[in-house]
Amino acid sequence: MFIPGSMLHAMFSGRFDTKASEDGSYFIDRDGTHFRYILNYLRTGQPIVPKDEVIREELLAEAEFYQVEGMIKVLTAKPVKAVTLFKDSVIMSSDQSQTLMKWLEESRAITNDSDKLLYRASRNGWAASNFHSCCDNKGPTVTVVKSGNYIFGGYTDQSWDGRSYFKLRFLTGDCSIYNYL
Repeated sequence: MFIPGSMLHAMFSGRFDTKASEDGSYFIDRDGTHFRYILNYLRTGQPIVPKDEVIREELLAEAEFYQVEGMIKVLTAKPVKAVTLFKDSVIMSSDQSQTLMKWLEESRAITNDSDKLLYRASRNGWAASNFHSCCDNKGPTVTVVKSGNYIFGGYTDQSWDGRSYFKLRFLTGDCSIYNYL
């Protein structure tokens, strides 16, 4: 699959006199170290990029040379810093925050990097009324709960509204609610 507008598309579209070698291959005078990422993107349409920053910079140079806009967009996108987003968390480690952010981004649950800690049981109190006074009508929320050695949580795109017919009771631990607008 050649992406319209890319250098490879231009090379093989007939606009240029590109000739194959005797063995049918084409010579492109570039370092082929990272071409596999470009090739896999052209095959699948899914950008898979390494985490190593040096390799990402080198790959960006290749993506720009080949004019592969999808790869360029992924490589130049500002990474979401989960550590910053969940900076107020006393529950999650940095690695757990990064994993949660990855899941939320992949599911498109969040699309920006603003957050606000709405409620912390140890700070705001354990009563349901305290929870609802902090969290009702705030939009989509992420809930993170620690009970003993276990951490769990959930996401809802619906606002809490205080009309629930069930009650939550946490025997030990803490609870944090984050709002994403």
